[in-house]
Amino acid sequence: MSNKLDFGPSKEIIDGSNILVFVSHEFTDADDLGSMLALAEVLEKSGKQIFICSRGGLPDNLYFLPGSEKLLDAPPDIAYDTVCFFGCGEIRRPGFEDWNLDEKKIINIDHHVDNKLYGDANLVDEFAAATCEVVYKFIKYSGEDITKSIAINLLAGIFFDTGGFRHASTTPEILEIAADLVRRGARIDRIAKQYFGQNELIRMKAWAKAFENARFDEEQKMMYSTVTEEELAEIGARPEHLEGIAEILNTVPEAKFAMFLKQGGDEIRASLRSENYKGVDVSEIARRFGGGGHKLAAGFKLTGKMEKTKEGWKIT
Repeated sequence: MSNKLDFGPSKEIIDGSNILVFVSHEFTDADDLGSMLALAEVLEKSGKQIFICSRGGLPDNLYFLPGSEKLLDAPPDIAYDTVCFFGCGEIRRPGFEDWNLDEKKIINIDHHVDNKLYGDANLVDEFAAATCEVVYKFIKYSGEDITKSIAINLLAGIFFDTGGFRHASTTPEILEIAADLVRRGARIDRIAKQYFGQNELIRMKAWAKAFENARFDEEQKMMYSTVTEEELAEIGARPEHLEGIAEILNTVPEAKFAMFLKQGGDEIRASLRSENYKGVDVSEIARRFGGGGHKLAAGFKLTGKMEKTKEGWKIT
């Protein structure tokens, strides 16, 4: 993959399409939802009909994104020409069962190094800090105007995916893009408030449970924690109240990397984090379990339930 993107094939497919479905990975995040909403606004102005979907619905902390109320839980049951995947390393990543994509044009927009390049057109840049960076460049290439609402969606995705401009992916170029988006009306202070959270009581209780369950694996040099669905129910919290736990676990000086597991139903979702200087590529760990991501931020999911034992936690 190269950071010299060829926008032509994607532009050609979009220009020839009337109805498009935008889809992200299940349980969408600010980067992929912001990317979808920004590009949807651009294309709707030219008469395109856009449907935006993600399995799992809209996280509480993303309601502030302009247009987020348009998000669907599943692809629409209508005829459409093209499907644009956002932040999906593999075509199965959205998690929809029996989704028939025959005779559909596929555009693949992403910035993950392990992307499988499965699209008829692939806008994939492993050097980009966020998918929103790729979409920003596509909009500029297309000569379209970046409105205030587009700027908010793009800056939110960039801010969230760079950890508030704290990750090593924060390059001079992404800061220049962020500055342009601020000039166009995006309020970085309001986006930061959503990223760092309101820290309402229920969120603090959820974090307290995660920290209570935290352990350090001396052999692996791994800081990890787990929270089950039952534990969340006891305090009246939801999975989204646990956002950011992996990043906090990763701040423990002795840890080479951090892992946070949260269980819902028969599914366990894992978030992995590390730092450049620690020398651990967490995407390699995630791939062993069928997941993926970036060198410093990755994830995977397992089928099963977590149970607490005298020795610790086990998956059944």
